[in-house]
Amino acid sequence: MSWGFEAVSASDRWGLVWAMVAAMSLSWGAHPSAAQQVTQGTDDVYSVTYRPSEVEYKTYPGDPFDFIVQEGTEDSAWRIRRALERTRDGTAALMGVRSSLRMPVVVDGFSDRSNGFVTPFPFKQEIEAPSLRDDALVARASSWPAIVGPHELVHAAQAEIDSGFGYGSVLRFFAPDVARASNLTAPRGVLEGAAVYRESRIEEGAGRLNAPLFTMKMRAAMLSDDPWSLTQMLEPPGYTQPFNRFYIGGAHAFESWAEQSDTTSTSFFRQATALHHQFPFLGFGVSLWSGLGEPPGRIADDLRSTLRDAYQRDLDRRRPFTDARRIAGQPGRNYRRPYWLDEDTLVAYLHGYDVRRGFYRVDVESGQRSLIRVQSITEDYTYSLSRDTSALYASRYVPNPWVPTQDVAEAERVRLSDGAATQITDDGRVFAPVEAPDGSLWAVQNDGAFSQWATVQEDSATALTDFERTRFKQIAPSPAGHEIAVLLNVEGTQRLYRADPSGQKRPRLRPWLGLRDAVLYDISWGPAGRYLLFAADLGGPVNVFAFDTQERNVRRLTNVRFGAFEPTLSPGRESVAFVEYRHERHELARIPFRPQSAPVVDSAQVILGEQSPQPPSRRVQSPESSGLGPGRSYEAWRHLAPRMVFPTLAFDLEEADQPEADRFERLGMGVGVGVAGSDPLGRWRYRGHGFWQDGRFWGSATAQTGRWLLRPSLTAFNTPETLPVRRRVEGRTRAARVGFEERGVSLRMRVPVRLRSNVYRSALSLSLGAEYRQTRYFGSALRTLAADRATRLRQWRDRATLLPRAAWAHRVQQNPRDLVPNQGLVVQTRAEIDAWARDVPASRALMSEVDAYLPLSLRSHTGVRLGVGVLSQNAGAVLGTRQFVPRGYEDVSLGAGSFVRLGAEVTQPLWYIDDGSTLVPFYAKALYGYGFGQTLTEVGAAGPTYSSVGAGLGLQFRFFYALEFDLQIGAAVRLEPGDLDLVWR
Repeated sequence: MSWGFEAVSASDRWGLVWAMVAAMSLSWGAHPSAAQQVTQGTDDVYSVTYRPSEVEYKTYPGDPFDFIVQEGTEDSAWRIRRALERTRDGTAALMGVRSSLRMPVVVDGFSDRSNGFVTPFPFKQEIEAPSLRDDALVARASSWPAIVGPHELVHAAQAEIDSGFGYGSVLRFFAPDVARASNLTAPRGVLEGAAVYRESRIEEGAGRLNAPLFTMKMRAAMLSDDPWSLTQMLEPPGYTQPFNRFYIGGAHAFESWAEQSDTTSTSFFRQATALHHQFPFLGFGVSLWSGLGEPPGRIADDLRSTLRDAYQRDLDRRRPFTDARRIAGQPGRNYRRPYWLDEDTLVAYLHGYDVRRGFYRVDVESGQRSLIRVQSITEDYTYSLSRDTSALYASRYVPNPWVPTQDVAEAERVRLSDGAATQITDDGRVFAPVEAPDGSLWAVQNDGAFSQWATVQEDSATALTDFERTRFKQIAPSPAGHEIAVLLNVEGTQRLYRADPSGQKRPRLRPWLGLRDAVLYDISWGPAGRYLLFAADLGGPVNVFAFDTQERNVRRLTNVRFGAFEPTLSPGRESVAFVEYRHERHELARIPFRPQSAPVVDSAQVILGEQSPQPPSRRVQSPESSGLGPGRSYEAWRHLAPRMVFPTLAFDLEEADQPEADRFERLGMGVGVGVAGSDPLGRWRYRGHGFWQDGRFWGSATAQTGRWLLRPSLTAFNTPETLPVRRRVEGRTRAARVGFEERGVSLRMRVPVRLRSNVYRSALSLSLGAEYRQTRYFGSALRTLAADRATRLRQWRDRATLLPRAAWAHRVQQNPRDLVPNQGLVVQTRAEIDAWARDVPASRALMSEVDAYLPLSLRSHTGVRLGVGVLSQNAGAVLGTRQFVPRGYEDVSLGAGSFVRLGAEVTQPLWYIDDGSTLVPFYAKALYGYGFGQTLTEVGAAGPTYSSVGAGLGLQFRFFYALEFDLQIGAAVRLEPGDLDLVWR
């Protein structure tokens, strides 16, 4: 939902970081120093995006939304447009936006890992057509487009807030995208909270604030021994579950503040965001103070007490609770979707702070677990056990090696005996695979924003149904194969259907079971096929129920505090195992299966037979009749008008404390203009700046395209600066400065490759730069030199340089609370090679580093890194070596030669703080200790050896909601001189 303001989790936030950098640069400029400084402020803010080569897009102009649609996703795009148009006015009023919210909307369909986001660079909304599989978001929504479009529109409105004269309005005058980014530097929980609040008031019962699977985490947190602070509700956590805490806390906080008055009002938000727009560097605590009329400390106390009291009253009303026996569970561990292997053993999926995610056997008496296979899985955790219990069928996202944004859901068979996995589909786009009664495989297959029932044959998946406005959640054949239960969502109504196994080629679905005003989840058959277990949110929290297919009644098996789901009945029908949610964990629990003593659900709440909606058959529809109107092929050049036109300043001023005899060459101040832009698909980007200084015009320009795999970029430059020199004046050596001009062109290419993306990740990144540049000295300072020397310095010196780089990560794995990887090998190498040079010595340098990460202790999250580095250069300072030399020797300059560095470092987390201040925009993530030992020596020479050992403390923190820092301070004992040096990084 931005860089990311995402529908599920935050993803990459570099766009926000660069937005802050650009905003600061454009506002403050660069400070004078010894060398020339030029404000640009837009480097790499705009980027290119490589998309699958076979994907084509069409543009469908509109007012106020121009849609850019991947061919084949027109139906989803039409639904998104309709949702945006219906909610635009209400969203603008909620956010206090007076503009028309004009923006392009990109709709993609090539990936199965769905998402939606708004980005200011360039300003656009981008949505992936396949629906998220998170029931908390979409179970009650008529469709994925109906909920994601309005959610993203809130973020677009937040970006467009313009409350009058101030910091944001000044930025907007020449760089609207930077102004939008400045608005989006509010705490993520505030932004996402407003969006979740809005999504929950569009369709009755839909949205996450109406979803017990979402609200249960807030209730569990606030009734725990350590309820969330206001800062924790509004900031993304670094190391503490749930990692979407800022969605949960922000939404509930927003709702509570909006409902403080008798009539729901969001004027507090409009007032707070108006102040943030005008003065973003005050911190949002001040903005909340302005909007709510109370200091942040009182706001936090009132919110906490209000929520805790309301949640406690609800618990007291629902007592007594089921006395379930815990099988396994502790904070930070999440057991999902158990199945019985026998009366004593379960298989379950597990992920958490200190375990590698995958499938595990769990002893139901002791809770002891043993690993079957380290494996990733789709976010719905819907997998199945084979009919003979010898294997599992699951789906996971398989990445396209060349396209960073494409992940395809593929089905795999995991053998329980040895954990071996076999991929069953190729480009299947399937979820929730299950073995059919005849031994074949069924699955749920993506179909735009909806899904179909498919069969898998010869590595491919073929749809068996042809419905629209429906989403299959789970297909469950009975143990005997005589009945097929299907969990199906029809326009926001999620109930149970059944199919006749005799009609395999085109199954006919008949409504079977539903609960009034409730959503059904997680169906599983009992061993004899009489009982069908499921979870449902009847009357509030999600609980476990059993449907007796003979007596045709529903019995409630649990009444838990926060949530119970994913039930499974033991082979002897003695026990029901299920997942129970508690604060920061999903536990495995069990209860005796005593259906006759369980309360029967009132028949008025039970829906049997034809009362459920029939899945509608697909209507034949052409792209022209989709409701989007006439379209044309996407042409990037139509979108490449400058998105930023900003002032550029160059400083090279006199230093006041410099002796008069030393003041030779200064360029003074330069003034100019810069431009930057990109198209919505990221096929092209450009930036450039030019300025007038010292009687001449200077500048640089870059263009890059993402149309091709190598993402080539071309830069032309002609820039000045001044360099320090030493000269003789009246027999004395004096400091002076001389002008230095550099011009040339450079071509760079880069290709990232995802070799493997499961729990263990492997990736390769290759880049190559080729640069031709000319340099010379200029200025009045040359007149004081001898004529022949001055002439030589004024002449152009040429060189052509190759700049190759490569990085390879092999089987790297890192758990959520690991500060560094606990396993893997990382190899990095870069070089600078003058392939040709004239009138200047050719320089060559190669630096390679290999780091191996060792799994010393997963439970204590201790990280161990062993490293070796090699540097070879034919002159000093070809490559920066400050990070290459051992700690304590950062000021050492390495000359020509070959050098080897060996080292080891241990990182130990001490405190996962994950809290901060609302008034002062500071958020501490983790405090850790580290120890190191390093030594560097020159190969084949009797030069000095540099060695140090030491230790220190590190603090990871976030400043102004977006700027991430990792500050280390320690002491290094330098072994050669035998002294102690304070080191910072």
